[in-house]
Amino acid sequence: MSQLFVDNIKNRTGGAVGFPTGVVVTGVATFNNQVSIAGTLSYEDVTNVDSTGIITAKSGVVVSGGDLKVGSAFTVGQSGVVTATSFVGSGANLTGVI
Repeated sequence: MSQLFVDNIKNRTGGAVGFPTGVVVTGVATFNNQVSIAGTLSYEDVTNVDSTGIITAKSGVVVSGGDLKVGSAFTVGQSGVVTATSFVGSGANLTGVI
């Protein structure tokens, strides 16, 4: 098997190299700039994602106008008041209920 060791590859005009038939990387690929995906990137393609937040959901979560809506039953407003069409449990630990 032949090996090629280079510090930089440019096309004939000095620009980026195109790979019209694709690129196969075996091992770790490191990108020091932005990466664009022209096709489809699925969840299964992603193994490490840095994100900030506390919600992981496929559906049923809407944040709009300062309100958080989870499913169709709950709404949490900016004041921290929770309204719901139903609750599950005895309610023994609820406080401030009139």
